[in-house]
Amino acid sequence: MKNMKKWLALFLAGTLTAGMLAGCGGSGDSGKSSSEGGASAAVSAGSGDTEEDDNTPDSVQELNLIFTDLKTLDVNDVRNSNEFQVLSQVQEGLFRTFTDEDGNAVVENAGCEDYTVSEDGLTYTFTLRDHQWSDGQPVTAQQYVDSIKRLLNPENAFAYAFLAYDIENAEAYYDGNASADDIGVKAIDDKTLEIKLQAAIPFFVKKLANVCFFPVRLDVIEAGGESFATDYTKQVYNGPFVIESRILDNEMVLAKNESYWDAENVQLEKVTLKVVAEAATQSQLLEAKEIDVVEAKTDYIQKWQSMVDQGTLVSRSVVKPASTYMIFNQHTGGSSGLMNNAKVRLAMSLAIDREELNEVIYSGQNTPAYGLIPYNMMSGDVEFRGEAEEPLKAVKEEYDTDEKLVELFTEGVEEEGKTLSDVELTILSSASDTQNESFLEYMRQTWESLFGVKVTVNICPDSATFVAERDSFKYDTYNMGWNGDYDDPMTFMELWNTESGYAKFMGGYSNAEFDEMFDSLALMTDTAERTEVYKEMEQNLVAENAGMAPLYYGNSQFFVQEYVKNLSTPNFGCALEFSRAYISGKE
Repeated sequence: MKNMKKWLALFLAGTLTAGMLAGCGGSGDSGKSSSEGGASAAVSAGSGDTEEDDNTPDSVQELNLIFTDLKTLDVNDVRNSNEFQVLSQVQEGLFRTFTDEDGNAVVENAGCEDYTVSEDGLTYTFTLRDHQWSDGQPVTAQQYVDSIKRLLNPENAFAYAFLAYDIENAEAYYDGNASADDIGVKAIDDKTLEIKLQAAIPFFVKKLANVCFFPVRLDVIEAGGESFATDYTKQVYNGPFVIESRILDNEMVLAKNESYWDAENVQLEKVTLKVVAEAATQSQLLEAKEIDVVEAKTDYIQKWQSMVDQGTLVSRSVVKPASTYMIFNQHTGGSSGLMNNAKVRLAMSLAIDREELNEVIYSGQNTPAYGLIPYNMMSGDVEFRGEAEEPLKAVKEEYDTDEKLVELFTEGVEEEGKTLSDVELTILSSASDTQNESFLEYMRQTWESLFGVKVTVNICPDSATFVAERDSFKYDTYNMGWNGDYDDPMTFMELWNTESGYAKFMGGYSNAEFDEMFDSLALMTDTAERTEVYKEMEQNLVAENAGMAPLYYGNSQFFVQEYVKNLSTPNFGCALEFSRAYISGKE
């Protein structure tokens, strides 16, 4: 096994090197969400931000970015990172997330001018600022009420409905045990919004920065009909920008929203979002200054870093509250019929050499993961990982030889009435860039060489095909990542609850003990007590039942043109907060 792993590492390293040497000729593909503070806290991305530098804005204020086109423009139906990116810039809620000078995410008042919290921590009263939509209509407290009730309407089946369950009677309404009028949200008047919680949770304001809580116009939704969620011409906007034009799967252009309450501090007049799938093309456009920001690709990191050394680019590293892991098909047992067996899942998880995977495939860019909750995630006033050892590490010490792993895997296979010669595992994937292909080959070789089984990799030609295959449960395993929506472990834990709107994407993990612990958190206000429950939940998911296989905690690196100033890269929410960015020195 060790010789096989060594050969595999050398083979993959060679493959990735070839991709790097390809330079302009290589190919690739491009791959989600809170605290208190605003625009003034954003950190400049420009390399020349010293007292001697002249950061006078250029006469032309245009930013060019890469994006993946959106499935929806409906803030209540948001679910993917590309949707968060655009909707957070063209719409606005009570709060907006920026990055402070130390690189920490802070949530500043946006649509909310001020707010108070009752002594028992249950009632939040928000005073709205004078704010209007792009059609001149005022933003009102009732529109926030409408948004929350619409988010929770079970007929809509919005994936993020669970994020509002802290609100009084919210979950009861979603489950059909209360009416919409029972939900603890109301408009006192046009400028005063009241939200009542069922328990005094310590991170509620952080949640409210999420796009799914942004206000909505029911009149506009009704007038837009069936195409409201996809037709930008049927939208109204209350954020820093509006969508000016859109060529589906090609380009979207944002223009400054002159009706925005803080328009005088929005300097960009135009933001062009381009669909550029090939990493080689991205590199060409970056070098030609036709693209202003790219996220690091292994194939081109060395090349772009040399441009940083030459002073033509700026590198921005962000420790993201993100986890990437292998999902196991526990809906149907998978194509192999084995994925409902915890022994099989645990053996497959422990077989992964996470340190080697990170070095060989990701050039050491990420942090090997032996748990679900990433580093830098706070639980109350403490960093969770500083309090909780990653649960898979102890299990790894127990199964410390290949022989023990093979025995564990074989036991699970036999419990399902099969033999090793019968086993064929299917890995599902959507991307086909060099890095992902190498990752898939690494996983295939790892399981085949250790367990002596056949592993098939199904790389779908596009995301639509992948979604169809995933939603039809035609897989044993696939990898996915999650970026936290707010700064508390609950943003990860709630995904694995049986009643979560994301349960089907999490492989259908359903465990009564996990759900019982999750439910106990609803009325638990003591942060130290919550931390202990989080530890037990992570142990249950990752180690005891191997409901998923953690791979790595993500770190993002952006390469930015040196003339782009005041660009913010929040830990939560959108990847790029550019509403107060500007261009200086490009002319």
